[in-house]
Amino acid sequence: MWNIKYMNIKLIAMFSLIGLAYFVVIIIAMHRLRPDYNPRSRYISEYAVGKFGHLAVSSFVSYGLAILGIYRCLQTVSQVKTKPNIGLTLIAVWGAAVLITGFFKVDLKDKQMSWHGTAHSIAFGIGVTASVIGLIALSLDFDLNESTQSISFITQMIAIVASILAVLLFLGLLGDMALKYNHSVPRILLSLHNLTGLTERYLLGISVVWLIIIVKWITK
Repeated sequence: MWNIKYMNIKLIAMFSLIGLAYFVVIIIAMHRLRPDYNPRSRYISEYAVGKFGHLAVSSFVSYGLAILGIYRCLQTVSQVKTKPNIGLTLIAVWGAAVLITGFFKVDLKDKQMSWHGTAHSIAFGIGVTASVIGLIALSLDFDLNESTQSISFITQMIAIVASILAVLLFLGLLGDMALKYNHSVPRILLSLHNLTGLTERYLLGISVVWLIIIVKWITK
């Protein structure tokens, strides 16, 4: 029975890996297809607005489904390799939040908030927060279980870096919101506002790396 279940887990994990690969390829392609967006300051989700927007949206949906697939694999494997904890739930919240951001387009950086942009921003904030706290919780749990100690250190390191990047990203978002409504912005927030795109891409990059590491661990 477990062999059949393990084969299903491996299949889900491989589909999740394909979904991650699709997401990465499309996002890289969008940098070439939309050179009018400065990657240092513009959010990745802004690629969903305008030309090739449907392609970008498909990559966000693929990314969310990949996260949920990996969550499902971890949830099943946890019965044998590690006990479930709040970290798993937060990974599921992360995946669901990414899916929601794919269905609600973000407002462009120089535009005021709309209802769909507000929904996107709320889901985005929840997703980033859930991913960081989930990584921290899982890293602590992995460290307590002998079978998962091989991935506990890298999870801890990624959780630390992700936490720093998330703080910088949210500070940049505060600067963004202030500028949208013509409020004065402290110099530090203005600097971070101009680097939100770069910060988001670094955060996304290490998150994808961690997900790939988890897929490899699940399928080994």
